[in-house]
Formats: sequence, structure tokens, C-alpha cells
Amino acid sequence: MASTTGGRSGPVADELRRRIVDGDLRPGDRVPSTRAITREWGVAMATATKVLGALREDGLVRAVPGIGTVVVERPAPHRTGPVRPASARSRRCAPGRCGPRPR
Repeated sequence: MASTTGGRSGPVADELRRRIVDGDLRPGDRVPSTRAITREWGVAMATATKVLGALREDGLVRAVPGIGTVVVERPAPHRTGPVRPASARSRRCAPGRCGPRPR
């Protein structure tokens, strides 16, 4: 996984990303606070703040007031198959149950 954050924050952000992707940190779990990051990795508070900001920008975490920064729920994967036209979808509906209402 290539580092998307430069400087000293890159390796820290990459490690936390790996933990999230591998499932070590699951949706709803708290990620290390800025203070915990400064202690564990020996970086400055500004660097720890950049780490959490990078994870937020990636859509992996969100700040929860009174709780801390937590891993977000993973969105459902996008369908990669062909999209059926509306006419094909409407055939599955019973008459009068789908589509526009009669006027």
C-alpha cells in the first residue's frame, strides 16, 4: 500500500489504514487518539493530527463528539455488472404496483 501522506505522518497513516483494511480495527472501533499516536510512534502532535485528517479524507474514520475518532461502516461495494434498462426492471412488477400511477 503506497503512502498517500508525506513526511513522518505517512508511515503512521499507512499502518492505521492497514489495520482498518485488515479488520484489526473494525467499524465503530476507536482509532488511537492524537496523544496515543504521539506516544506510540514518537511523532509531534501536529503530525498525529495530520494522520487522523488523512484517514478522514480517505473516508475511513469520522470524529464522534465525546467519543473520539472511530472507523466508519464500509459502504456496500458498487455493482460492476451491466445495468438493466428501466423497461427490463419494470417487467418484474405486478401491474399497477410499479411505475407511474394512472391519472
